[in-house]
Amino acid sequence: MRKFVCLGLAAMTMAATACVSRKVAERAEEQRDSLERVVVDKDSLLEAVFADINSISENLEAIKTREKVLTLDGTGEGAPRPVDQIQRDIATIDRLLQENKARVVSLQRTAAQLRKANLRIEGLEKTIADLQTRLGEKGEEIVALKEQLDRREAEVAELQERVEVQNERIEELASETSELQGRMNTVYYIVGSERELRNAQIIDKQGFIGRTVTLAKGGNLDCFTRADARLLEELPIGHKRVQVVTSHPEDSYRLVTGADKVVASLVILDPERFWESSRILVVAYR
Repeated sequence: MRKFVCLGLAAMTMAATACVSRKVAERAEEQRDSLERVVVDKDSLLEAVFADINSISENLEAIKTREKVLTLDGTGEGAPRPVDQIQRDIATIDRLLQENKARVVSLQRTAAQLRKANLRIEGLEKTIADLQTRLGEKGEEIVALKEQLDRREAEVAELQERVEVQNERIEELASETSELQGRMNTVYYIVGSERELRNAQIIDKQGFIGRTVTLAKGGNLDCFTRADARLLEELPIGHKRVQVVTSHPEDSYRLVTGADKVVASLVILDPERFWESSRILVVAYR
């Protein structure tokens, strides 16, 4: 009997030992899994840190490139860049700055998680502080660029207004010049019989023998044809015994006469000389 009791106690002891071993093994397994999760989480946090830092660095390089383009504007190397292109560059820099600010906020959260996990990266806090300082400086530069662009747009608008005023003045002067030239080159001519011209008080006959035909004083120009001296080259006549009453240099014009002695036309050879003595041309025939 005693032998059976001893065997039972031994069996119970072995069962209890096996149960404790299983619990220890399970607890060890849980601790190992927990440590692995901690390691994975820390690796993930570290990857996030370096990803944010790399992204910020890339954005800063892109900003630097855009700033170089903006710096070249207005230095005399080539034509000034259009305002809309400058606005697009500034908008791009502004967008990159906003992205970097969001990345810095993400870095700060990640750094807080690392501190909570008792893991510190040498110089991370200083790196974050330096990035915040640089982003602040870039933000101030963007504000200054926007103000400069606003001033430039105002100057361009003022210049355009001046140009428009000058163009209007040029048009006025051109119109006045054209009108003046038109008046300066306006001439009057008439072709008619002596009787018709006398009756219209355009010509007079002076003397008794070989009476001379002259231009009447204060004649009415309503009977005359108005013309531009620059365009009037030939005047049709079609009569015999033609006389040019008004005074014009003889070598400045020519009377074209046919075989029947009919004067077909008066051709002006030198308009400037022809009209310098008189702006009125009177041709009489009998």
